[in-house]
Amino acid sequence: MAPESARTGQRRLLLATDLSARCDRALDRAAILASECSAQLTVVHAFEPDVYAMTRDPRPEPSWRRQPNLKRTIAVKQLHQDLGRLDVPFDLVLEEGSPADVILRTAGKLAGDLIITGIARGETFGRYIFGGTVDHLVRSASIPVLVVKSRARNPYKDIVVATDFSPASRRAIDAAAEIFPNANIMLLHCYASSSLARSISGDLEAGRQIAEDEYKDFINSDPGSAARLAGLPIFIERGSIDCVVHAYAADKSLDLLVIGSQGKNILTRALIGSTAERAMASAPTDVLVVTPTAQVS
Repeated sequence: MAPESARTGQRRLLLATDLSARCDRALDRAAILASECSAQLTVVHAFEPDVYAMTRDPRPEPSWRRQPNLKRTIAVKQLHQDLGRLDVPFDLVLEEGSPADVILRTAGKLAGDLIITGIARGETFGRYIFGGTVDHLVRSASIPVLVVKSRARNPYKDIVVATDFSPASRRAIDAAAEIFPNANIMLLHCYASSSLARSISGDLEAGRQIAEDEYKDFINSDPGSAARLAGLPIFIERGSIDCVVHAYAADKSLDLLVIGSQGKNILTRALIGSTAERAMASAPTDVLVVTPTAQVS
């Protein structure tokens, strides 16, 4: 039987949470997105064995602690308290096991469209650099992963997509446009880090020209999307993406950075990987990571 989202066409968002305060921002963002696009919200919570053990005292537990499905009862109660004020319906997946494995398995089973998670140094659902659960998700998920860092107040309005003119970055652009159709999308290409033009030519102006030529080839390589891509504003700048993004955010409105997790060749893939890590650590906004195999509905 096909998953509900596949049968109805309704978008399904998966919120990965450990039910702690550090996931509150991701929860708020998930609620905003679910309301904005009338999506089905599924909350995914994985737990380790004994994480809900109420007491190790040998005396009998009170009757209210001996009810069946105590873990689910506690989780549902907390989520209703957290989401009730936002008036967002949700369903809950509660499983024992590795958080990343539970999340990815649920995403596949329910035909999810987007995974939403928070970030917290050294904690269950991620660190300020790729590692642990977030690392596993962004490298293995077949759908985009939204890492929420900022407090959610309004829908995303201004989005920057970092591009190295690779198929992976084209997928990132498509994902941003599909998931956030009402947002303003701008492209950003940093040629010192992605094309290595400076070391190749020793001439910054020539390096910029190389980047501009690559941009034209990127647009023309797919006639079906050429007009749409050409209509998106682009900044071609010298410097690292993380530094340029910080400068842009200081001068202009920026709500979300979108990146592809893989580049077009071995050297670029290594650079994009480090760029993704720097984005997770230093981006002043939330980050949407789109993997090479990510499917966008």
